[in-house]
Amino acid sequence: MSSLSTDLGRRLAARIDGRVKENELLASHVYYRVGGPADLFVEPSNEEDIRIAIEFARAEGLPLTVIGAGTNLLVRDGGLEGLCLYLGAGLRGEIEILQENDDFVRVRVPSHWAKSRLLDESLRRGWGGLEFSAGIPGTVGGAVYMNAGTKWGSYGEVIESVRLFSSDLGFYEKSNAEMGFRYRGHGESVLRPWTVVVSADFKLPKRLTTQIAALADEILTYRGSKQPLELPNCGSVFKNPPSGPGAGRLVEACGLKGLCVGGAQVSLKHANFILNARHATATDLETLIEKVAAAVKEQKGVELEREVIILGRRQRSDSP
Repeated sequence: MSSLSTDLGRRLAARIDGRVKENELLASHVYYRVGGPADLFVEPSNEEDIRIAIEFARAEGLPLTVIGAGTNLLVRDGGLEGLCLYLGAGLRGEIEILQENDDFVRVRVPSHWAKSRLLDESLRRGWGGLEFSAGIPGTVGGAVYMNAGTKWGSYGEVIESVRLFSSDLGFYEKSNAEMGFRYRGHGESVLRPWTVVVSADFKLPKRLTTQIAALADEILTYRGSKQPLELPNCGSVFKNPPSGPGAGRLVEACGLKGLCVGGAQVSLKHANFILNARHATATDLETLIEKVAAAVKEQKGVELEREVIILGRRQRSDSP
């Protein structure tokens, strides 16, 4: 890191309660367990830290990347330029009950909360509607950004509104309709640059805890039997096409199960999973993703759209 960047880091660290690190390797913060360093890695401890960090990055002309648990993220080996804002375990904030009666509960959940933690809380309290999320890793903020889900449901179906912060508008809210949730995404203009998800409001029906637990266990069992959860991966690499066979079936039909590039491998268990099987680099994984997409395009005439997000520099000396 340059002395100028080091000076920026010191100045920001003096203004926030959280931590600022230089050249922090992203491999330890994403599920693929690969990725180079972030120039500045910021771990805010509260909402005011988030505000200060985003406004600082914009004022200093630093590229901004916001990450949560990194479950759907492939960071290139050259790392991330500028400021990486990590909304993770260092953040304080608990769930807040906004309204509750015999039929439903409305709750506000901070974006850094793990999906699994929210599901556990719903099981304990008898709140339904989140059973579909059993086994989905990551944070609530990531769930909003990707409209995460399974064939049993998605977060866009249970979120009422989202609280955001942007350097232009400050803290503000968007309703479910304004978010424009769609399959594995949202309205393109909602989460614009210099904007971050702070929390989400859920409306959840009251159910018997035994009913909730039974469905969640059923989904967990199914996912364990169908998906390769024993090796680092980012879940489904490609979105399912709007019609016809799903992405995994297309990849399998092309005979690509087990295909390797370096330490990266197309799963033998589910062809839409690409694994860090043997100390892969980010380049191995990205190259294999590209090879799979090209083969499906050539053999099946289907252009697969990536679900995994790829960010950063291919090499440290490259531009993003």
